Amino acid sequence: MSLGRLKKTALATLSVAVLCSTAPAAWAAGTLRIGMTAADIPLTTGQTDQGGEGMRFMGMTVYDTLVEWDLTSADKPSTLISGLAIEWSVDSADTTKWTFKIREGVTFHDGSPFTARDVVWNFDKLLKEDSEQYDPRQVAQGKSCIPAVASYKAIHDYTLEIVTKEPDATLPYQLAWILMSSKANWEAHGKNWEEVAKELSGTGPWKLTSFVPRERAEMVPNKNYWDKTRIPKLDKLVLMPLPEPNACTAALMSGQVDWIEVPVPDTIPALKGNGFNIVSNAYPHNWTWHLSRLEGSLWNGIRIRKAANLAIDREGLKALLGGLAIPAKGFLPSSIQRFGKSRPSMFTTILKPPRSCWPEPVTVRTNLCM
Repeated sequence: MSLGRLKKTALATLSVAVLCSTAPAAWAAGTLRIGMTAADIPLTTGQTDQGGEGMRFMGMTVYDTLVEWDLTSADKPSTLISGLAIEWSVDSADTTKWTFKIREGVTFHDGSPFTARDVVWNFDKLLKEDSEQYDPRQVAQGKSCIPAVASYKAIHDYTLEIVTKEPDATLPYQLAWILMSSKANWEAHGKNWEEVAKELSGTGPWKLTSFVPRERAEMVPNKNYWDKTRIPKLDKLVLMPLPEPNACTAALMSGQVDWIEVPVPDTIPALKGNGFNIVSNAYPHNWTWHLSRLEGSLWNGIRIRKAANLAIDREGLKALLGGLAIPAKGFLPSSIQRFGKSRPSMFTTILKPPRSCWPEPVTVRTNLCM
């Protein structure tokens, strides 16, 4: 199927989390049970599935990346910070050649040391089809995240070289998606990824202790984590897949879980009335319409595309979602620095072409499902 490149943006969503009304200080110990919107526990072997939710709950918890996002602030855009690589630079004589200095003293949960050679091994599991550790499931999640990478090698234990296909300043951003799993653990489990999934080993601040597909995953803090500021203060973290929104909200209100994402908008007043804390923030997750641009399609007419754009009641959709959305003005929220120059009239006016360009009225009938 051929789809046109034009995308109609309806809303930029708000990330919404609801947690029980216990004071934050009480979370310095005990168990936090999270009701996930995913239908299953994310892939545990390294490169997670289930989109951003998988990365948040099984990626950033159990694993680390060479380059990480600074997620310490909720009121400003995140920036890149050092992770398993403490610094990186580009060769001024060859701008396709990057050098990464690997953090020393980091160990996997199984006790094996993390070095540049482990980075090469993890890249091979995604990019080298004839490698023993090549894993199609992880390839499906990770390979497309590093399109710039042409080659890589360990100069020594704590220096890594990556060569890109062409000069590419986005390489550090790409590497923020590539999670590092343990070669020693893979070998200890018979070089079998299915066995690794049951007893994984990363370098992250949490250790997986129990895993039942489609039911729950349990983690405990990694007391030897290299970043002492990120060692969890909880005793245990429990992930529970609850993909049906009403069931997820009901689980929170009945005390089965302590924290959920994306509550049903109609339940917000009841949640507030029962003392639950609701935290929200904007992020660039848009509902977009991909319009057919095949030959003969009515969407090839720019006036029809503009008319459809004007027909979307963004404020009405916001109200329908209980105020938990932002009427979009583009692919990014207008409040962040990457939005660019605003064009306020783009959703309120439509150009009138010469009559000769539009000899007869046209009726467009569409069905939009949400």
